[in-house]
Amino acid sequence: MGRTPWFGPKRVGWGLRPQTWQGRVLTAALAAALLVVAAVVH
Repeated sequence: MGRTPWFGPKRVGWGLRPQTWQGRVLTAALAAALLVVAAVVH
C-alpha cells in the first residue's frame, strides 16, 4: 500500500540511511547493542 521504507539510498556514497523514525530507532538500538557487547567483551 502506501508504506514508506525504513531505509533508503544515500544521496552521496554507498549504502542506506534511515528515512523514518522506525529506521532511526532500529539504528540506535543496534548501535547501543554494539556498545554493550564491546563493553562486556573488553
